[in-house]
Amino acid sequence: MSVYQTTGDRDSGVLVNHPVLAELARVESGNRSIVARSMASSWSLGDLRPGRYAIRTSKKIDEKGDVVPLKGPIEKEFDVQAGERVEAKIVLEKVPVVLIVLAVVTIVFLLVLAIDAVGDGRIPLPPPPPIPPLFVQVALEIPFGHTSGPRTIEPGVADVFPAPGSVVAARRVAVSFFVTVPLDASSVEDGAILAVGSLSGEIPGRVEWREEERLLRFVPSQDFRQGEDVTVTLDLGKVESAAGRSGSGRATTTFRVP
Repeated sequence: MSVYQTTGDRDSGVLVNHPVLAELARVESGNRSIVARSMASSWSLGDLRPGRYAIRTSKKIDEKGDVVPLKGPIEKEFDVQAGERVEAKIVLEKVPVVLIVLAVVTIVFLLVLAIDAVGDGRIPLPPPPPIPPLFVQVALEIPFGHTSGPRTIEPGVADVFPAPGSVVAARRVAVSFFVTVPLDASSVEDGAILAVGSLSGEIPGRVEWREEERLLRFVPSQDFRQGEDVTVTLDLGKVESAAGRSGSGRATTTFRVP
């Protein structure tokens, strides 16, 4: 799946430079079960079973790190056949275009779903650098495709905003860690997230869990200082999944304040 601001960006391959919260669901007998979630502007998922699926997104993260709704939800159902590759191209600014293009690529089919919806705003951030290995950008849902239950899965981080190495557009930005499994909000310990500025030192703020978006966020209570590098670290050992499993290791991002 790829997300573009305009049809011109889509045609030239220029992705949006802000996170868009999206989910992929399998459709069976009128019911939907979520397969995967992501907030990356481009992501892929292999080894899907043949069947009917739906891609949906309705929110983005703005330049201040706030989760804001698009002007209308973007949703499209499509079928996956054995031997097919499906590419969903989402355009946030609506213009008259042909919605579906079908083409044959070598021995497989390429089904392009051009999904137009209305979005607003641009974030003047440069394209983020490659995410370190810790961040896989797609959070698979459990137990879909697995034989073990969710209790065997510890919390992890699939992605983070602001991305490592990026330059933020505002002097005060909320940091969002996209968590791989639902958390027990009451389990989030004091000090689970630490923010340190190269000029400010430790930065005070609050930690909040947004269950619907699967985001654990640090909201600073003061502006960052101009020209400093801010490092925000999540200690996964200080959070637990809804099933009672604590995490391990740390997830970190460092970004520059202009």
